[in-house]
Amino acid sequence: MKALVLRKPLGVENLKFEDVPDPVPRDDEVLVKVLMSGLNPVDYGLINGRIIYNVNPMPHIPGAEAIGTVMKDHGTFREGDRVVIYNRVYDGTCPKCLSGNEHLCVNGGIWSVVSNGGYSEMVAVKSSNLFPIPGSISNEVAVSLPVGALTAYRALKRSGAEAGKKLLVYGASGNTGIFLTQLGNIMGMEVHAVTRKNWTEKFGSHKTYAADRIPEDLKADIVVNSIGSSFWNSAISHLESSGTLVTFGVQTGKEAAIDISQIYSREFSIVGSTGGTRKDFHEVIEIAEKFKLKVNVSDTFYMGDYVKAMKRYEEIRDGRILFTNNR
Repeated sequence: MKALVLRKPLGVENLKFEDVPDPVPRDDEVLVKVLMSGLNPVDYGLINGRIIYNVNPMPHIPGAEAIGTVMKDHGTFREGDRVVIYNRVYDGTCPKCLSGNEHLCVNGGIWSVVSNGGYSEMVAVKSSNLFPIPGSISNEVAVSLPVGALTAYRALKRSGAEAGKKLLVYGASGNTGIFLTQLGNIMGMEVHAVTRKNWTEKFGSHKTYAADRIPEDLKADIVVNSIGSSFWNSAISHLESSGTLVTFGVQTGKEAAIDISQIYSREFSIVGSTGGTRKDFHEVIEIAEKFKLKVNVSDTFYMGDYVKAMKRYEEIRDGRILFTNNR
């Protein structure tokens, strides 16, 4: 089969589209023909050497988001079933797994980082990592659920999100931002979007601001910063006393100074969030079907045109970059 294979030293110049052996599934694995995969910060960072921990194996096939069709009957799955991959590797035996938090498995990690991922024509995946895709959900939305939607949903659950609260989303036009906006709206919150894009209101934001145009007096009960240190101080300044700041991204930097007295004097909470559980993912798929979640797609590339895709990812664009195995 064909796959995108990354070699050291890391960098897009060492990413090649080449022939590799077809995967041979173990007894607990299902062989899946990949229909579509996504390019997101996890993949981009890994390819460019910004994610250097636990990358395995090498040479490596990235691709944290993938959907496909089952190639052979296995358990409850039937040939031709359209499935999406829950992208966490977990052993099911550690204390975190046994408590229902398999995304925090002490012996696991992100599928496509601690294992090969979905930038290939076929993948062999544990049956417990596969979820059926309802017929009403498009490929473009389905492939965006394992990272963008799941991360957003988990972050809101951990924030104490509920109807009537005010939500401020930094990076609202990004991979997770478009889902934070939609999910916040579905939950009955007043959503304020921080982005230079003017289309987030169709995803459910009540107001949209450029980062340097946020009203000084705007205070939110929940602020989500998925961008990193560049917006850390801004996020805190727009957080209501006793509010919650949720963070899960370091695209603009991972180190930030903080005035500790602000935390206790205003009694606000800082919450970290990452990925989500299998239960969360099941709920996300149900929400996507019921409320017709949507995504903005900028470009879809044949996987062999990965150089063009990577360049496009680095440009100003309106929406996601996706890969297909069809020319």
